Amino acid sequence: MNWAMIENDEQLKVAVSQASSLVQEISDYVKANPRQDFYGRIRFPRGFIKTAPEIRRNLRFIENETLKRNVSYALMTHEVLRWNVFHTDLAGQAQEMLIKEAVCLLGNVCESITIFPAEHGLGRGSGFKKRTERLRAMDVIDDRCLRLLEWLWGKRNQEHLYDVPFLEWNHYEKKDWYKSVRAFRSLRDGLNEWRGFAAA
Repeated sequence: MNWAMIENDEQLKVAVSQASSLVQEISDYVKANPRQDFYGRIRFPRGFIKTAPEIRRNLRFIENETLKRNVSYALMTHEVLRWNVFHTDLAGQAQEMLIKEAVCLLGNVCESITIFPAEHGLGRGSGFKKRTERLRAMDVIDDRCLRLLEWLWGKRNQEHLYDVPFLEWNHYEKKDWYKSVRAFRSLRDGLNEWRGFAAA
């Protein structure tokens, strides 16, 4: 089946409506015929997710190659979550939990990329809070970045459900997504500059 290229907003609206209806029909059919679920796989948009090598171009400050690759894979996962949050009408708790996962993921990434074993105060023996304070003292990051990272770490620690003292209902918002991205990018850019790498 051949589809014409979308050339304007009106055509986009029509295409979205048609695609949404088809996806629903596919889901309904596969639910009724679970043995056919292999044929019900929908093609994920090519080009939306950056490749791991593309992501690693902005991670040149990471000295350990294994860590650098694993961080790039984690950031690819973040892109998948982004597509589901911002390119579908997923709402309510399902959307909130995806936002939470994305925020926690970036918290874990930030924790990992602040470890520099050869640098005083930045080794594994220092906790994340102490390492970020050390980076601030070294002028690697500024006060704004430090505050963002402190906020992000608090959110990341909500990953452990048995430690969450409140009901996770109407708690996570898209603004949390944006704030966590600002924290990560600010830290990443500061570390690249510290290590003498310009932003790619």
